[in-house]
Amino acid sequence: MGFRKAEDFYVALGAAKITPKPVVAKILQRLKQGEAAEEDPTASTIISTRRARRRPTNSSSEFGIRVDGVSDVMLRLAKCCRPAPGDDIVGYISLGRGITIHREDCPNARALSRAPDRFTPVSWEGELTTGFKVEVQIDGWDRHRLLEDLSRTFSEAGMNIVEAQCTANPPMIRNRFVVECADTQTLKTTIAKLRNIDAVFDAFRVTPGGG
Repeated sequence: MGFRKAEDFYVALGAAKITPKPVVAKILQRLKQGEAAEEDPTASTIISTRRARRRPTNSSSEFGIRVDGVSDVMLRLAKCCRPAPGDDIVGYISLGRGITIHREDCPNARALSRAPDRFTPVSWEGELTTGFKVEVQIDGWDRHRLLEDLSRTFSEAGMNIVEAQCTANPPMIRNRFVVECADTQTLKTTIAKLRNIDAVFDAFRVTPGGG
């Protein structure tokens, strides 16, 4: 940005002598080129250490997501809302982590809207090469082999169960699964089948602000 010291840059940004828009443009350029901030070894080390604890990022082409103005950039899907193909999505530029994809109705995304210059247009596009994690809750009457029937339904839909939590409160049982699915249409079809299983009285996708 033409400043000799980082402190001068922060002061200018805080005093509105420069706007966030050109800064965002340069960040996107860096993300596209896959560059790291090599000028400050300490900062580089901190970023590297923290990344090991965060969810891994994937490229936009792997997710089948198009980012306006960038051909391929590192993305991560927000765990708070678990977006999947078919959802309305927004892209938020997270410093040091690429672009975070949220569902448009995610409360966290709405809270971040106070910094509109850090949002960038995104959309689903093309073939994807990775699975999408969504959370599904299934409520029903506790009965023998119910869990087996639920697992078989996910398997027949080509979904992989990556997390499961079953809470029994006789005679009721609540099951929460995190599964990998291809898109929201496949998910809707599977949820309809889950609702038709004997002893199940409700099945739905868990979304922010919802159930």
